[in-house]
Amino acid sequence: MPRSKLFATLFVALLAGAALWYMWMIASAKLQWGGGSPDQQPLGSVKDTRLRAMTQYCTGVTVTPQGTWLVARLESEAREFEPSADVVDLDATVYGKPDENKEPEEPGAFAGLFSRDDNETSFISRLDAQGQFQLVAHVSGAACLVASPDGTSVFLLTGLDRPETASTDELRQTVVLRSDDQGRHWTWLSKGWFAEADQLAWNLNLYFHGANDVWALGRPGAADDGSNEETPGAVPTGVFYSADRGASSAPITAPESLLVSTEYLRDKRPDVTDWHTTDGEHGEIRSNVLQLDAQRAFIWVSQRFWGSNPDGVGDNVAFNVTTRARLQAKAGQWQVVDVQRDDNLFIDKLVQNQTGRVIGLIDQGDRGREVVAELDTLALTWRALSELPSVFSPLASDSQLREGHFWVGQDTLLINTSSRHHPPRWLYWWSDANISADGVFYSKDWGRSWQRLAIDGYLGIVGFQPAQDRVIWAKGNWYDNNDGGIYSYGLR
Repeated sequence: MPRSKLFATLFVALLAGAALWYMWMIASAKLQWGGGSPDQQPLGSVKDTRLRAMTQYCTGVTVTPQGTWLVARLESEAREFEPSADVVDLDATVYGKPDENKEPEEPGAFAGLFSRDDNETSFISRLDAQGQFQLVAHVSGAACLVASPDGTSVFLLTGLDRPETASTDELRQTVVLRSDDQGRHWTWLSKGWFAEADQLAWNLNLYFHGANDVWALGRPGAADDGSNEETPGAVPTGVFYSADRGASSAPITAPESLLVSTEYLRDKRPDVTDWHTTDGEHGEIRSNVLQLDAQRAFIWVSQRFWGSNPDGVGDNVAFNVTTRARLQAKAGQWQVVDVQRDDNLFIDKLVQNQTGRVIGLIDQGDRGREVVAELDTLALTWRALSELPSVFSPLASDSQLREGHFWVGQDTLLINTSSRHHPPRWLYWWSDANISADGVFYSKDWGRSWQRLAIDGYLGIVGFQPAQDRVIWAKGNWYDNNDGGIYSYGLR
């Protein structure tokens, strides 16, 4: 064969091989092929796959020292499962049992305007000694389950409205229920649970420290919103603290607002003349709390603003600013003793493991791209560990956190990312296209390298056990897989 023809054949073969490799990378990412299955073990099973139905929020497995809980949510009624007599109807716990002998009332002219558009039901199950998740309670609508660190107290944060028989005070928080006997009995907390932090109970953002300390994170007060009229110099931070698992709580105030407005941006970036207001005057807000010991704690309030690129042609630019409030406990009360601001920092997520290591997802640029970083709790400085992993790697792509799915174990990191790859323009010349795909990854060396897990979709993650470094998962959602098993991977 002539040398020129040989070279041409090799060149064509290389092009074909590269094209096949490229197509394989895109297909495997989109179809979620591949991924490891380290130390796979069964956790339990459900009698009906619908009882493991996952949604974007308030569903999944919670493991405590006292028991393992599963919350599922469906657009169906509890009676379809023919629950036994010992399964608690939490609607009846709050409103009382309906009178079966009472004649149904004729619907009023406006009844349709206030009727619910869905009939969602949350199902709460608990793992028994035989490895079966047994249904213990059900409630209408969404419900998030949270537990005290020792597992003795379990709270169910629902979307149920307060019953009409409740006192007509200013409290408007939806119903929170508590069980201290592992789900056999539930008590409605008529005085609310961190009611000032959020009126929608299942939307509460909570942080537990130790056995009894609980922090709830709400929206910080602004300097000009009139929130400090009664107590000048005491602006709400949006954070509330309780030393008794939420039975009583107190707001944390600061001498100044922890928020900045767009006026702050104009001084810092006068070259940007057009700031977007999609997220409001204070931009995107994210609050995080970290309690280090009985005397020291910190509040971080991060803001991200987006503006038009000064060159008029590039992508939008981001401006990040984080306000850090240092707290000190005095006579049993937390007080803000120092406030500092850090430009070019946005803290999206902050997680502390049981050994005291603090890992965060932070952004220190102007493109809204986050990295995994570790906080030095003494110097309060950040050390970048890695970029977010991507299912398209080694192809060029950018990744974002999916549905807040980021966990820190004893020795591992677990993250669910959504990544985008832009095909080269010579291949897709007629438009600026992008391909997106999700993936679940873990790291055993604190982000220096990542391995992909064989978990389908972001709803495939059912829970995480940080002390054991185990991720809990199921084989797809209930409607596309009839396997009633719930499994775990060991990440160590």
